[in-house]
Amino acid sequence: MFPPGPSPPFLRLRTPQFTHHNLAFSPFFDTHFALASGKNFGLVGNGRVHIAVLDPNVQGGVRVVRGFDTQDCVYDVAWNESHENQIVAACGNGAIKMFDITLEGLPIKAWHEHSAEIMSIEWNNLQKDTFVTASWDGSIKVWTTTRTTSLLTIPPSPSRQPAGAGPPAQLYNATFSPHSPSLICSCSSDGLLNIYDIRSSPPSGSGVGAVQTIPAGVGSGPHQAPSEILSCDWNKYVAGTIATASKDGSIKIWDMRSTKGAGAGLEVGRHGLAARKVAWSPHKADLLASTSYDMTCRTWSTTNPGMGSCHSDHSEFVMGVGWALFDEGLLASAAWDEEVHLYRV
Repeated sequence: MFPPGPSPPFLRLRTPQFTHHNLAFSPFFDTHFALASGKNFGLVGNGRVHIAVLDPNVQGGVRVVRGFDTQDCVYDVAWNESHENQIVAACGNGAIKMFDITLEGLPIKAWHEHSAEIMSIEWNNLQKDTFVTASWDGSIKVWTTTRTTSLLTIPPSPSRQPAGAGPPAQLYNATFSPHSPSLICSCSSDGLLNIYDIRSSPPSGSGVGAVQTIPAGVGSGPHQAPSEILSCDWNKYVAGTIATASKDGSIKIWDMRSTKGAGAGLEVGRHGLAARKVAWSPHKADLLASTSYDMTCRTWSTTNPGMGSCHSDHSEFVMGVGWALFDEGLLASAAWDEEVHLYRV
């Protein structure tokens, strides 16, 4: 079987000097995926977008076919849903770069409006001409490739920026709903999960307010600080269901349609350290994967709590995770050990 399971041997790609922050499988090519990478753990130095392909004829089963360098670390990548050869990179200096994987060298387009690190970038898989970014400057921006400026900006909301509290909460993730092209979910360092409907945008293109806010990371005690929500993802099959990964290590499920509110959330699992990414399976409604600073990538089941797999062969923080879109059960994890591992779960 190619690739094999979560225990050795598994497919492995090493990229010397470059640590990884996330990855994305191509929606067009079943063997292609992209890596968001940077030197020195993203603290200083340039970044790189690696384009890799599965190849059973090379050592490790994976090889790099193209690399695009950036001035700052690349924290996330997304494939253009309407063009098979285009990919966008979210950079640490607030810039977005678009590359064509058939061309070498410089980006074919670039945007720069964010004033801090862009932590996530995602293409809308329903309205395929738009993509969204979330930044540590506290803002969310929606873009299209036909414009040189963003379509709209969702500024830091009052709930994320209390009076006199200093800078806005840092945003870690913004993601489009797979069921409604106008809904965006975001998560942030203040423990809030916000839902926005960009159809409510005023003519100025700014000022969109959250239509629903869930204190997903709020502590149980009156003086307990909220746990940062580091990642969120919509379930691909059940509308209104969102998974979160938190600094306290918990993986929780939230039902945004509940008449009683989202409540406390259903905890389906917990890592030993902060959970960094969470991603629902594109093939099963009850299966999700998460990565953590505990150096593992785990899978969880919402119907059989406690059941799942654990890949523990990384030697550094596991930052990124991605499911193959055309090969059910194929999972990839990317880490600060300069490696990407691929295996079946």
